[in-house]
Order: sequence, then C-alpha cells, then structure tokens
Amino acid sequence: MSCHKAKKYIKQVIEQTIPACKYIRLACQRHIDDLDQATEKGWYFDEKSARKVFDFLKLVYHTPDKNKYVPFECEPWQAAIIYIVFGWKKANGKRRFTKAYTEIAKKNGKTTFAAAIANYMLIFDGEKEAEIYCASTVEKQSLICFDKAKEMLNRSPALKTRTSRMRKSIVFKSTMSKMAPLGRDSDGIEGINPHCAIIDEYHVWKSNEVRENIESAMGNRLQPLVFVITTAGRDKTLPCFEYRNTCVDILEGNKESDDTFIFIFTIDDPEKWKEESEWVKANPNLNVSVDMDRFRSQFKEALLRTSEEVNFKTKNLNLWVNAPEVWISDEKVKKNNHDTTMEDLEGQVCYGGLDLASHVDINALSLYFPNIHGRPVFKTWYWIPERKVEEREDKVDYLKWSREGWIYVFNGDVLDTDRMVEDITMILERYDCKALGYDPYKAYHGVFQGLKQNGLGDILFEYNQGIKNMSEPTKELERIIYKGEADLMSDPVKHWMFRNVVVYKDINENVKADKKRSRDKIDGVITDIIAIGCSMAGAEDLQDYITPLRTF
Repeated sequence: MSCHKAKKYIKQVIEQTIPACKYIRLACQRHIDDLDQATEKGWYFDEKSARKVFDFLKLVYHTPDKNKYVPFECEPWQAAIIYIVFGWKKANGKRRFTKAYTEIAKKNGKTTFAAAIANYMLIFDGEKEAEIYCASTVEKQSLICFDKAKEMLNRSPALKTRTSRMRKSIVFKSTMSKMAPLGRDSDGIEGINPHCAIIDEYHVWKSNEVRENIESAMGNRLQPLVFVITTAGRDKTLPCFEYRNTCVDILEGNKESDDTFIFIFTIDDPEKWKEESEWVKANPNLNVSVDMDRFRSQFKEALLRTSEEVNFKTKNLNLWVNAPEVWISDEKVKKNNHDTTMEDLEGQVCYGGLDLASHVDINALSLYFPNIHGRPVFKTWYWIPERKVEEREDKVDYLKWSREGWIYVFNGDVLDTDRMVEDITMILERYDCKALGYDPYKAYHGVFQGLKQNGLGDILFEYNQGIKNMSEPTKELERIIYKGEADLMSDPVKHWMFRNVVVYKDINENVKADKKRSRDKIDGVITDIIAIGCSMAGAEDLQDYITPLRTF
C-alpha cells in the first residue's frame, strides 16, 4: 500500500497534478530518469527493500493528535522518501544512497519521521552491532529526536519487549545494536562506529565538526546512512546553507553525487509568499499536522510586523530569507543562447577580460563582441590543471566539459604558463581585440609577461576589480542578460558560473560580483564584466580608465 502511495505521489508531482515546488519535481524526475539509466550505471531498484521499511513502521506507534498512540502511517511525501532512499541498490546489493537531505517547513512531522527512520535502522536494517546516533552540535539538542524515538518504542507493543531503553541509550539485543544522542560534548565521541546518523535541525549547526566525525567514522560500514532533516535558517554562513546549495546544484544537474538523495520543500517564488495556494509546496502536511487556521493566524502576524514576516517565511515557508539571492535566474540566462558560430566571430572587433586565479585553479579569458549580426556575443576559454579535475572539490564534471571542448586541462598539478601564453596568443590573433583587461594583483602570474613578449603589450591593460570599475559593466551585463540579447554560445561552464554569482551593493548603489560571498566559481562572469568595462571606456578614455601594462 505504501509503495503504491509513493509511486502515486512521484507520478502526481511529475505530472503536476498536485502542488510541488521545482526541487521536488526535479527530485522525482531524477528518480524516473535513474530507472531508465539503472543498468548503465550499475544500479537496480528493489521495491521489496522499500516495502520492508513500510512493514516495520506498522509496528511503530506515535501520537499524531496528542491523544492516542497509533501505528505510524506515512504521508505520501514521506512514503516517497522511504521508497527512493531504501529502494535503490548498487550492484553489490548495498544501498545506493548513503546521504539523504530533506528540507521542510516547521510542524510537518519531520522529527517524528526521523525518529521512525532511526528505529528502523536500529532494529530492522539487518546490521550487526549497529550504532545509531541522533546527532546535534550539543547533546541536549540531540535528545529531542532520541527521546521521540524512545517514546515510540515505549508505546509499541511489538517492539517494547525487544528493546532496552535507558535515559541516554536504546539497545536492541538481538543484533547487539544501540541508539544514543550525540553532540560535541558527548562522552566517547571519538570512539564511535556509526551505521546511521540522524541530523535534525541542521540549519542551527555552527560547525560541521560532529558531522565530519560521524562520516569519517562510517568507513567500516557497508551501507551507512546520514539522514539530514531540517528547516531553512537565517544564517547563510553556517554549514547547512552551503550544503543546501550543493544539493540544489545536484538536482539541477550542475554537480554529480549519485549517493545523495534530496527533497527540498519550499515555494518557487518568494514574492508569492502571501498566496495561500503556494503554502502547501513548503508544507506537504498542510491540514494534516499543520493546522490551516493556526497557519493563517501566523500569516496575519507576519503582515503586521517585519520580525514576524521573516520568521513566517523561514519557518512556515522554508525560505532562506537572509541568504543572498542568485543574481540572475537560470531561466533568464538560458534565453541568451542563439546561433552565433565561431566563424561569425573571425576578425571581428572585441574586448577582453582575463582572470588568472592561481596556478592550481581555474583561469578564464572572455572576449566580448559588441555587435555580431546585431547582438552582443561572449566567448570564454577556461584552463585548469589535471589535479583540480581529479580532486572534484568543486563537485562539477570538469572532465566532461573538457571532452566537449569547453575547458583546457593541463597534465599535472599546476597550470602550464607557457602553454597558456601560446593558447591566448593564438586566440587573440583570430580577432580584432582592442583591449584586454586583467587584474593587476595577479600580475606575478607570468602569463602577462609572456603575452607582452609575444607582441601583445599594446592591448594589455591593468583593470582594477574595485567596485568603482566593476559597477557599471556589471549593471550592463545584467541588462543585456535580462533582455535576452546576448549569445553565450551555449557555454555550460558559463551557465554554471552565473548560477553561483552573488552581487554586493554599497550605499551608493554601486554593485560588484562578490567572489567571497558567491556559492562557487564565477571566473567566467568576472571576465565578461572586465571585457564590458574595457568596451565601455572607449578608445579615447581607455588610458584614463585603466592602466597600460607595467614593465616587470
């Protein structure tokens, strides 16, 4: 029955016959796509394994109405999570998903759901000497989920006699398994061997110390599970927001992580927070555990006071209110791909921007062609060392982009400066480049000196990336992209970088793409902005606007 409920929910989400935000639609579509690609990827879907969890949950009792205890009955969204997380297997028969991230508004029964999962992992997952931890940064917080799991067992006739329950420990004697609360201040945190960790309210975690300790200690487990379930927070500097951004990138296909399951319940457009029809997208338990009358009352409070508005958006609608907004939406960026070919650019007037991060990171060159058949065109080249590709630190598929011709990958740990000089020289010889701006703080790189030796000194100009120089070209790039005028030439690296950009604005309305606050790499967008800056200065003002190359 619950498997049917899960499949029905997934189908309804994809067909958009029930309200769901884009992240839930992407997650469900990912499951369907994986079914098509399972054999190729060495996976298979085992519905019996999912049914095993549902069968166990019939033995677990809870009190949804706070009056009487009844067997746990999954809501459709909960059934879908269990179905996908526990149904997918690798070729060796072990679980595919070792991490699960669920983000959902308050009062949707997330802690009860997490406690039920913890009990399953303790008793019915088949792991000998399993260790299950309800984790938080401090033990006191972790007791909330742990005590919920213990109360479930106390009230469950079939499970009560099979477990021993103490103040800070639950033991399942048949497999010598145990469950306990865990925080940074817990005794014995260094000696753990977790099979499962429940991370509740991740948004309040000040650091990843406990989580990192848990994950590093799971090395000997064959199919561990880190089950994160949380509501949105207000502090973008904490670990949860960074992890959430990675999860969004995975759902949108920008990063790969086949062992991570993601369900994020929120509203698609924060501007529509006042519309009742949107609320269910963040609250799949609306009119179940979430009382609509109470919800409306909190909404009215939010209309009266700004502080309550922030709280309502964060807790009731699962919005990261104080998190920086993506500068330009992916939908708008995608409209800036037309039919310009490399042949169309040959010999044409252009302006360049060069951003050399370091010898061990991605470096970029952008050329901005102001008028190619009546539209502006941006073409960007990227260089990266092989070590950066292999590390996969950025969690994007640089190797795939390299095979497709979007990125140059150098053998070894660092960039080959001489080869970069050769590449850039050959590129610039094909076009009528009037000026190439670069950051003077990276003048030590060696590339600039090499370009000058190759006779390109006349077009090389220092371009300081202070907000004064960057503001107007940033606004111009924004205008061009918003109007759909530009051709980004279907560059997937550039599309990824646009998604990462966070813009800083000062009190004078000057703006700048902020590398420190941005989610990930934005080098290709920075070079576009520098290139536009060179073009905006104009030939007559170029010497005053930026400084010619210094002699080293």
